[in-house]
Formats: sequence, C-alpha cells, structure tokens
Amino acid sequence: MEYSEIKAFLNDTPQYGETTGVERAGKLLELLGNPDKNLKIIHIAGTNGKGSVCSYIDDILKKSGYKTGLFTSPHLVTIRERIQVDGELISREDFTQYFNKVYETARANNLKLAYFDFFFGAAMLYFDKCKVDYVVLETGLGGSLDATNAVHNPLCCVITTISLEHTAILGDTIKKIAEQKAGIIKQGVPVVYADDNEASGVIEDIAHSKNSYCYGVSPQQYQIIKNFNGCIDFSLHNEYYINNCLRLATPAIYQVENVSIAITVCRLLKHLYHIDIKDSAIVDSAGSHIWQGRMEKLTDNIYVDGAHNPQGIQSFVNSVNGMYADSTDKAALLFSVVSDKNFEQMISILCGCKVFARIAITVTGGIRHLDKEYISAAFKRHTDIEVEVYDSAKEAVLALKNEPMVFCTGSLYLVADIRKVLE
Repeated sequence: MEYSEIKAFLNDTPQYGETTGVERAGKLLELLGNPDKNLKIIHIAGTNGKGSVCSYIDDILKKSGYKTGLFTSPHLVTIRERIQVDGELISREDFTQYFNKVYETARANNLKLAYFDFFFGAAMLYFDKCKVDYVVLETGLGGSLDATNAVHNPLCCVITTISLEHTAILGDTIKKIAEQKAGIIKQGVPVVYADDNEASGVIEDIAHSKNSYCYGVSPQQYQIIKNFNGCIDFSLHNEYYINNCLRLATPAIYQVENVSIAITVCRLLKHLYHIDIKDSAIVDSAGSHIWQGRMEKLTDNIYVDGAHNPQGIQSFVNSVNGMYADSTDKAALLFSVVSDKNFEQMISILCGCKVFARIAITVTGGIRHLDKEYISAAFKRHTDIEVEVYDSAKEAVLALKNEPMVFCTGSLYLVADIRKVLE
C-alpha cells in the first residue's frame, strides 16, 4: 500500500481484536524475527504522565549523546508522531516500508491485528534497522495485556501516576488498575514508580514477587520553589539525584513529578548499567524540553492541555491556579471531551477554578464525540457563568482570539483540532 492508502486502511481498522494485544503482538514479533531482542528498552505504563515521562527520558538520553527510539500514543496531527528516532518523526517512506512488512507478515500467517499493533510492529522493525542505543516505549492501554508487554527483557519498567480510567476494561478501583499497569514488571527487572496513592502497595508487592528492585518517587522528594513567567523552579532530592536549582520550561505543575520520575529513571540506569547520563543533559532537558499538548503555549494567549480524566483536569487546574496565584486577572476556558470520559466530574473540577471568567465549549473526537448539549448541560449544573457553544474548534478559537489568555483542555483530540486551526 502507498502512504495515503495506509492512512485510509488504518482509519477502518478496529481498536480491539479477538485476542489480547500481548498475545497478538507476541505472535507478530516472533514472525518478524523478534527485533525487540536486539533493543535496550525502557518500558513505561501509567494513567497520567506516561507520555511526558517517556519524552523526558528520551530527551535526557539524547542530550547525553545516545541514539534513541521513542514510541508513544496517541498522535496529535500525523500518525508518524508515534515513531521517532533522535526526535525526528519516521519518514513517510520508512513508515510505508515497515507498515507493509507488518501487514504482509500478518496476512501471510492469518494473524488479525488491531490498530495499535501495526504501529508497534513497524516501530520495532524501524528501531532495529536504525540501530538505536535505547528505546523508550509507552504502553497503549493498561499494561499486562497491552501489545507492548510482548517485549523481552526491558532494562527498566516505569509506572507513572495511576487513577481511574477505562474502568470497564482495567477495573473499577485504583488497586485493580494498578495490577494491570504493574503487569509490565518482568522478573528481576528494576521498577521506578510514582509513589503517591494506594497503587504503591500493589506495585511494590508485584515487584517483590518478581524479585525486582523497586523505587518510588514520592512528592516529598521534589519541591516547587517558584512558579513564574511560564517556568517553574524546583528542587529534587532522592537516592539517585540531588539538585536544589532545576528550572522547568513549562507552568505545568504536574510536570515536576513527571520530570522527577524521568530523572530518577535515567540516574538509576546510570547506577545499574553504567550508562553515561550527563548532569548537563538533565538540567538542559528540564529547562528546555516541552512535550506537545501538555500545558503547551501555542500562541501568546493560547495554552493547550490534553488532560482527559478527573485527575488530569485537577492537575491542569492546579497549574492554572499557580500561574495566577499573584494576579487578579481572569482567563477564558475552551473545553471539549469525548463520550467515554467522566465528563461530569471533570467539569465540576473546572468550575471550581476561579480564574475562568468566560467558558466556551465545542465538539471533538469524531465518532467518539460527546454532543455539545450534554457538555453545556453539565456546565450549567456547576456554574452560573454563561456557556458559549460552538460547532467547531475553529469557530471557538475565532470567538476567543482577543481574550488575554485562553486555556483549552478536555481531550487530546481538542489539542489536535486547535493545532490544525492555528497552522
């Protein structure tokens, strides 16, 4: 297939298959010659922050002089964002080549793949071909049954903050979801995790049952010193890294935890495997690297944040409150959400933020969209502020463009829509 045909094919490919992702991917990797066995992999799972943690780890390794492969999801604008080497998106030509290799292999062996599987297989082939030094691999959904869990012998497993999401698939309690996420832990492979809720005990128990060294990064280890001018000064003190003067190139308070996890992972890799992680790379990555769609400033007056569950929205609100802590100024909110999210709780949290004096909503997410009438009604249950309703992100951005500041959140689909509008 040509690249345009591949995009059309993927649009019609189901998200789920008849078997679990790990089963399908295990068979696929075997048929492809197990390219993952040639790769040194850092495997990341979690509910919130895993994309950011992946991105920071990748950037620190890259700035330390290593060739890196980064596999993340979802994409915002182009499907090629999911597969990167040294920060560069896979080319159309290479994506076409490796996708077709996966497609033909699956077809020849009557292996029915789901949407995510094609990207995963293509990424493993591409990273192997590029001879990357390290692969930073983000799970898709969950952990134990996810396609990425078919990889063999990662160097390290990482589990970010866990909260309630995809409860119909992963379980309806933090502990049940933690069991799924911690399913990526392999025998004897070290684990770094976000030590901030009841998931910690589950992660520790599973790690110990597999004789895996386990280290938690807790909120007590990092401290925000100052939040100003779109940056955050913070300190990090733990067994693997001590620094009293780190600067983060974003106002997103939640990124302090994510970059602290990433730094700890990299320093653990240095300690265990003698990887040459440079201190200058850590400082530079924290102070300059931005993960798109996470409290990202797209214009002088538009921030986008892909928070799409209650915990993510609370973290977003905390960041907004931090930015306006010493100000009486107000801002506008643009919100949209897809139908399978806990939008009632998300909206309740947003309405508790006193910074927003103007609220606008729109629709996003294609077939997964939530009708704007439902979104509007939910806001009216939680605020007296008049809710403006727009049929598209373009209409909403045009209506809000003269506001001093506009914060857009609720879905990564909305982030993608706004990026396209501005481009």
